[in-house]
Amino acid sequence: MTLSLLRVAALAMLLGTAPAAALAENAPFRIGVIDDMSGVYSGNGGPGTVLAAKMAVEDFGGKVLGRPIEVISADHQSKPDIGAALARQYIEQQGVSAIIPGGASSVGLAVQAIARTLKKTTLVSGGYASNFSGDGCSPYGTQWAPSTSELSRTIAKGIVDGGGKKWFFIVADYVFGKNLAADAGETVKASGGQVVGQVMHPLNVTDLASQLLAAQGSGADVIGLANAGPDLVLAIKQAREFGVSAKLATMLVFENNVTALGLSTAQGLRLAASFYWDLNDETRSWSKRFMARNGNAVPTMGHVLAYLATTHYLKAVAAIGSDDAAQVQAKMLQQPIEGNLIQHAHIQPNGRVVSDMHIFEVKSPQDSKSPADLYRLVATLPGDGLFVSAEKSGCSYLAVR
Repeated sequence: MTLSLLRVAALAMLLGTAPAAALAENAPFRIGVIDDMSGVYSGNGGPGTVLAAKMAVEDFGGKVLGRPIEVISADHQSKPDIGAALARQYIEQQGVSAIIPGGASSVGLAVQAIARTLKKTTLVSGGYASNFSGDGCSPYGTQWAPSTSELSRTIAKGIVDGGGKKWFFIVADYVFGKNLAADAGETVKASGGQVVGQVMHPLNVTDLASQLLAAQGSGADVIGLANAGPDLVLAIKQAREFGVSAKLATMLVFENNVTALGLSTAQGLRLAASFYWDLNDETRSWSKRFMARNGNAVPTMGHVLAYLATTHYLKAVAAIGSDDAAQVQAKMLQQPIEGNLIQHAHIQPNGRVVSDMHIFEVKSPQDSKSPADLYRLVATLPGDGLFVSAEKSGCSYLAVR
């Protein structure tokens, strides 16, 4: 072996045994986005979430702890094992300080479980299962997305109170769909209604005729759609063909879903969200910047929540002078969530972000003034009292304030 090769080998051995903290001093400060980048949920998260996180980094100034901030991303392909493997690789090999999981909640929960074991921060902006701040919570995790509990409470109670007493659910067969149907069912019963049945379907289904026929034959007043993304779009389109679209109750609809449906099909649908781009001056200003870089596609709730979560996290890191996940979590719980992108927001000890929730109705083609003019505001519900409390969440890793 030549002298130069010996030097290379010696350097490799030295780097291999050097403390990770010492190596990290000269490395970028990395935030990883593990999301559905090309599949069924890529439109409401995916590349838009990466863009939102990058915008947060830019607005923050691009550096923290004296290091340039880098946002890296990967496609989990809606598979929990791939998501978990990516999380481990990002933390152990890429030196990621925080992970933003999105897409299917089953994948996000697998990602959060790895990050919890390795004591790293998770910022859940696109995971809507209640488990993220419930039985799958992390002492280093915050859930910014409203969960199935809040989404169903916001919509289902109003429908039952309005006379829609008998419900039948069409349910996506994974954790999000099951949780949404269960939470909505509890709200229906607590409000004086009844659940007369439900039927499951696989993720990314190509036909829902049999499920809609079962719902049609059940005698239900309301057909609750416990699904999202293209599955939801398909259900709404086929429900129109079966003449039951007037019975539909949708609890998680994104702007890209409405665009895919078209206002002539989607008009009149009611949905719950903590954000809409045209809600106030601040939402409009931020959204126009986002749209200018996103092909004029309007941001979803998940996109703006990724921006807010990244900003809030970086402020905490800068304030304590460290990315130690436990210390960062304590600071995140303490410091205020600033701005008016979402309203009256704060974080519970279980990592659950509480904010006001809004009920929107999809506009008719005649009422819409532009391709981005999709919703009208129906009502605003205060977050306090609507979101499940930390004490009742089932979280066993309650952080200490």
